[in-house]
Amino acid sequence: MGGSLVLLGMLYWSSSLIEGDLKAMRKELKRLQEETSNLNQKIRFERLHRGGIQEPNPLHDLSARRSQVDSKYPNLLEEDTFYSQTLPALLGDDFHPQGILKEAMMGRPDNLHPFNNFRDVSNMIDMCTVRVASLAFGKYETMAPDMAIKLEARPQTDKPHLNEYWIHLRSNVFWAPLDRDHFPRSLELAPQFFQKHPVTAHDFKFFYDTVMNPYISEAKAASLRTYFSDIESFQVIDDHTFVIRWKANETIDEAGNPEEKIKYTSLSLTGGLQPLPRFVYQYFADGEKIIEEEGDGNAYRHNSIFAQNFSQHWAKNVIVSCGSYLFDGMNEEGILFRRNPDFYNPYATLVKGAHYLFKESPDAAWQDFKVGKTSFCTLSPNQLLELAQFLESPEYQIQQSKGQGIEELDFVDMGYYYIGWNETKPFFGSPKIRQAMSMAIDQNRIIEQNLNEMGVDTSGPFFRYSSSYNDEIPSWPFDPDEARKILDKEGWIDLDGDGIRDKVINGEKIPFRFSLTYFVKSRSSKVIAEYIATCMREIGVECLPKGLDIADISRQFDDKNFDALFMGWKLGTPPEDPRQLWHSSGAREKGSSNAIGFCNPKIDLLIEELNYEYDKERRTELYHKFHKIIHEQCPYTFLYVPKIRLLYRQSVQNLFIPRERQDLIPEADIPEPSKQVVWLKEYD
Repeated sequence: MGGSLVLLGMLYWSSSLIEGDLKAMRKELKRLQEETSNLNQKIRFERLHRGGIQEPNPLHDLSARRSQVDSKYPNLLEEDTFYSQTLPALLGDDFHPQGILKEAMMGRPDNLHPFNNFRDVSNMIDMCTVRVASLAFGKYETMAPDMAIKLEARPQTDKPHLNEYWIHLRSNVFWAPLDRDHFPRSLELAPQFFQKHPVTAHDFKFFYDTVMNPYISEAKAASLRTYFSDIESFQVIDDHTFVIRWKANETIDEAGNPEEKIKYTSLSLTGGLQPLPRFVYQYFADGEKIIEEEGDGNAYRHNSIFAQNFSQHWAKNVIVSCGSYLFDGMNEEGILFRRNPDFYNPYATLVKGAHYLFKESPDAAWQDFKVGKTSFCTLSPNQLLELAQFLESPEYQIQQSKGQGIEELDFVDMGYYYIGWNETKPFFGSPKIRQAMSMAIDQNRIIEQNLNEMGVDTSGPFFRYSSSYNDEIPSWPFDPDEARKILDKEGWIDLDGDGIRDKVINGEKIPFRFSLTYFVKSRSSKVIAEYIATCMREIGVECLPKGLDIADISRQFDDKNFDALFMGWKLGTPPEDPRQLWHSSGAREKGSSNAIGFCNPKIDLLIEELNYEYDKERRTELYHKFHKIIHEQCPYTFLYVPKIRLLYRQSVQNLFIPRERQDLIPEADIPEPSKQVVWLKEYD
């Protein structure tokens, strides 16, 4: 028996050596391939700068080879001169990407599913994919080529007064092969997954069909479904061409005559379409198709078996990549990405890679930044004093002498923090009650004391400094006495003398006691939640702060299983589309962003009117009216817009706010910095 054990051990040891050798060989082969690609691209950089070669004109090449392109229709995509002219001039003749950008992220995601709603995961997926079009750097509502080289608006054959969009794609963008090391050894994968595959029009249609499948319940899919529900048809012409037609709605023009229009946001939504890799998500791990009979080509839009397998797909812990970054694995410490040396735009990523490190709290992220483990750190209000002390420390003086000093960039975030009142709960169904809750909280006190002035007051759902924001609407005043009067009138009175208001509902005495969910790992959030509980106690309401981790908050949010939430929204780019948060269609839908169950017919009508209003001044009027109704209905208590203090090491180059650099980007209007165009001067 002893000999058998020894023999088995030797066989295991031998096979482990072979497996280790194979892994090492694969990694070395990958390294050599990347070095060759990087060398070729370095030569390309140098030739571009010195005028030795001209970049091929992909649009000219497209027109010459494809009969679907019609030169009589203008291209709705504009050249992004920041990438084609300004950035090459800034980089100089000898530039080549170097170094790894390192950044902390709060918590570890449950998965990397394409429809994961975790903000950091969504951002990472965007790093690794393409869209039909991208925003021109630093500019809202200016679309530049990305996967599409040309986007045309052509008259519909049966309704020539309406347009449809013809999208013409590049032919030189590919899905990277999957990496065997990113999967459990027990999972047998078919050979097709380790091959390079072109990104085609079929991948874009697959993305659309999957989003529209009603059996797919991921939160991101539910949100996207609200935007793409008005697509009337999605037709693939060939691998590099597809046509999208949006539904028309009858409106009334200024003369009072009926007029058919498609959504104002139809162009930007078309530009925002992404591909989804069919070669992975249409298959089981063994290479067998999930749906054998696709029928009319729309099977993925309504098949429940596909939806079930997609939600629990064997590849949900990797990011299948075709963008300027390639997913390079997830381990216990974080998520890794490497630069794609074969990406069509060599200036899209200017470093060798990016690492996102899992951290339990903002404090842990700050400690890592202090010792130089990360390139960036967003400072919390409670860390201002610690920063001042650290900058005076001998430790920092040594770092600074080595060229690793700290720079600061301050800006106002395009977002806001709020308390969302779940309107399905007996406490918060009345706008008057929600107004009373708002008047019990001193917004200025939070900004001054809890945030160390790192906040700006706000009263509504749009960015504080955009034209959509109605400056005439003030925040609810801090008035606890008025809050008490409102609660009295609404029938919430302390019936048993315990200091907590009660109300008899359906024959049962209900105490006004609710839980307030917040992110437990944030000291600022904890302090503010505790302050709000004190405010509620002053008006006879018991608020129980409930600190949860990101994953648990996300689950409660998706299931609408909470009383009240203290959290923040990051706002999207203009034109603002309030449908995702405020339309009643999402009030009962699991996973929708309308987690509080808000329903208001006037708001629904305004959203529909905004959908078809093309006049800028009229749109602004509608946004202001929208803001006023939201303020009166008070579904949220809008607390503050955060001021951001972004710290970064001196090795990080080219980090700036586009709107403040008109010399580089004339007519830039984006008020936040972008990390996508930074490079590293020095690195470990």
